[in-house]
Amino acid sequence: MSFDVYHGPLKCRRCWPRGGDIQHKGDFKLVHDPGYWGASQPITLVLGISKGNTQSRAYAGEPFDKVAFKGIRHRVLEILQSVGLLPDERSEQFERRFTSAELDFAFASVVRCSLTGLDRKKGIHTADSPNVLPAFRSNSSGYDFVVNCVDQYLVNLSSSTKLVVLLSNTDAYIAALQGVLNAKRGNITPLNEVGYFAGGVKFVHVAHPSRGNGHYQAFVRGEGSPGRKRDLAREALKERNSD
Repeated sequence: MSFDVYHGPLKCRRCWPRGGDIQHKGDFKLVHDPGYWGASQPITLVLGISKGNTQSRAYAGEPFDKVAFKGIRHRVLEILQSVGLLPDERSEQFERRFTSAELDFAFASVVRCSLTGLDRKKGIHTADSPNVLPAFRSNSSGYDFVVNCVDQYLVNLSSSTKLVVLLSNTDAYIAALQGVLNAKRGNITPLNEVGYFAGGVKFVHVAHPSRGNGHYQAFVRGEGSPGRKRDLAREALKERNSD
């Protein structure tokens, strides 16, 4: 797989050998709407878990440049700044990073299509982490969706890419994604609880920007256990890149 990925809707049909745009596997639903925003050969790649319902709806009918992290971009910037990235960036500057003119940053999700999991209490599919993260388990019916995307987009990163920032730092997500990366990229070298090298590229987990993340403010302010993870992310970001 080439690392050549460009700003815009992606043509990947790897999970779609029979065509169509919606499929179900067990408790998981996948909508074909893969996208990528920003630099084609970024230095820093910022990844959510998968597009939420807001982004998925926007993808279907709004300008492409407005889709990624719709409604929460200011929170993404605040999280990045809380760990020392883009310290002097203003919102209007950050908005321009989601366009094809951007040279240093790129934005997408680990699972590029929209992956949702069944909330059995509500009887609906949601992008809430507790319903999506089970897809990262090797015995899950949704595991192929995750593995295919990691293999397609994270195994052969651009040689320019030195850092992947992952928007979610729950212990379950860190362990689950490390497991997939270890299987596909190999050479996992831990830095601390939230950071590691995988195949020579640094991966660092930070808080998720969702409005439903009750730990968001504590992370940004450096309070309690979320604040401890913020400080660990800062430490991991300062570590020298692996050769």
